[in-house]
Amino acid sequence: MMVWIAWLIGTKLGRLVAEITLIAAVVGIVLLRARQSGVEAERLKQLQKALEALRTRMKVDEEITTLPADERLRRLNKWLSE
Repeated sequence: MMVWIAWLIGTKLGRLVAEITLIAAVVGIVLLRARQSGVEAERLKQLQKALEALRTRMKVDEEITTLPADERLRRLNKWLSE
């Protein structure tokens, strides 16, 4: 292990290899974080859509609950006949 470290520090080629490795690692970390950020953004968008669907469902359920029974039956029959 010490031989490799001595080679990296002690030669021009070793320093070049170390610099390229460092740059590649930084670029890899940046790309990984960007990907994770994209995944998180997509997850949040899906969660937002699910919440909006839940709000709509609750609104419709509340609307239907307040209707008289004959109006609910009429709407149900209309919906089933379509």
